[in-house]
Amino acid sequence: MKSRFFIVALFPFMVNLSCGTEGQKPKANAPPAITSVNILPERPYIQAELSAVVQCQDPDNDPVTNQYQWVKNGEEIVGENSYTLKNGKLKKGDLIQVRVTPSDGKVNGTPFLSAPVKVLNSPPLIQEGRIEPKVAYANDHLKVSVRCSDADGDTVDYTYQWEKNGVILSEDKKGILERGQFKKGDSIIVTVTPDDSESIGKTIKLEPIIIANSPPIITSSPPNKTDGNIYTYQVTANDPDNDPIIFALKTAPKGMEIDKRTGLIRWEIRKGDQGTPLIEIEVSDSEGAKSFQKYTLSIVLRGS
Repeated sequence: MKSRFFIVALFPFMVNLSCGTEGQKPKANAPPAITSVNILPERPYIQAELSAVVQCQDPDNDPVTNQYQWVKNGEEIVGENSYTLKNGKLKKGDLIQVRVTPSDGKVNGTPFLSAPVKVLNSPPLIQEGRIEPKVAYANDHLKVSVRCSDADGDTVDYTYQWEKNGVILSEDKKGILERGQFKKGDSIIVTVTPDDSESIGKTIKLEPIIIANSPPIITSSPPNKTDGNIYTYQVTANDPDNDPIIFALKTAPKGMEIDKRTGLIRWEIRKGDQGTPLIEIEVSDSEGAKSFQKYTLSIVLRGS
C-alpha cells in the first residue's frame, strides 16, 4: 500500500482594527489670562520711573508676551508701550494706570487695566547751604544762604535752629542770627529744614563757623589842616572783642608822634615844614588784627 501525503495551506485570518478617531477635532487653543497687574512704586513721586508687575497664566502652558499701554488721568499716553514709564511724564496729582494685553502668539487674552496710583507731592531738597559771611566777626550779623529744589515747583519755606558751642539758641528760629549773641572763638552752627506746605524735606546741618578775632575800628575823624604851629589829633578806636589796642604811625612827617596807648598825635610844625604830607595811622589788637586810617594834612602856619 502506498503512503499519501497531503499538504494543507493555512491562511491567517486578517483582522483590521480601527482607532475610532475619525471625525474628532483637535483641542482648541485657550487664550492666556492675566490675574493681576501692580504698578511699582505704589506711592510714586514725580521723579519716579514706574514699572508694571504682571501675573498671568496660560491654560496650554504656552509662553506669553504682554502688550502695554500706560494711561494718565483716563487718557492713553501716546507712545508709552513699554513695561516701564519713564520719569518726566508725570506731575503731582496725576492718576496713573497701565492696560496689559497678554498673547500666546496665537490669540490675545482679555486686556487688564490696573488699579490707579497717585503721584504724590515731592518733598523739597536742600542742595547746598552755608553761613555767611564765611569769615565772621563778633560785630557781624550771621545769615543762612540755601539753594533748594522742589520737583513740583512749589514755594519752599525754611525753619532754622541755631547752636552756639553745642547749646541750642531756642529763641532764634530765623535765618539771621543778630550780632551780640556770640563772641570771638564761639562755634556757630545751624540746621535747616525745608517745607513746601505739603511735605517737610530732609533737615541738614550746615558747616560750622568759628567767630574770628575782630580788628579794631577807628571811630574818629582827623583834622586835615593845621591851626598854628602845633597839630594835635586824638585818635579813638574800639575793639569788638574788647582786646587792648595799640596805636602807631606808619607814615608821618618828621617829628610827628603818637602815644601808643592813648592814641594822641602831636606835631610841632617848623618853618621848613610845608606842603600836604601823607599820614597813615595803624591800630592793632593783642592778637595782631589791624586797621588803618590815611589822610593828607594841609599845613597852615600862623602869620604866614
